[in-house]
Amino acid sequence: MANLKAMRSLSELGQNLKQARLSRRFSIAELATRADVSERTLLRLEKGDPGVGIGNLASVLAALGSPAALAEIMSPENDAVGFSRALQAVPKRGRSFKPGKPVPIREATEAQAVGPDDKPRERNGIGF
Repeated sequence: MANLKAMRSLSELGQNLKQARLSRRFSIAELATRADVSERTLLRLEKGDPGVGIGNLASVLAALGSPAALAEIMSPENDAVGFSRALQAVPKRGRSFKPGKPVPIREATEAQAVGPDDKPRERNGIGF
């Protein structure tokens, strides 16, 4: 794994997992049994080894009592970059209309454009 930031994140994740294990007073053997992973796999996770499978990480998180922690990592509510990009992609309005201001109807045919009293009709809102 060549990305230094990713390696730092994995190392920090491993330290956090170890801290969570110790604060719950689980031994390596006990947590490995609860998570249904080998002790070696658990040690590799705590050292930040990038070769440990994501399923093993999910099992350890569930055994620690945080089964939803993995799903929350990149949830839309927690993804500030994705949210800001989505806001940038929202199209800008071309023209805004003031409420209540009459907009003349396009004159397609004379029968459509003239009301029953032979006066041009106007509508509030957007003309179609």
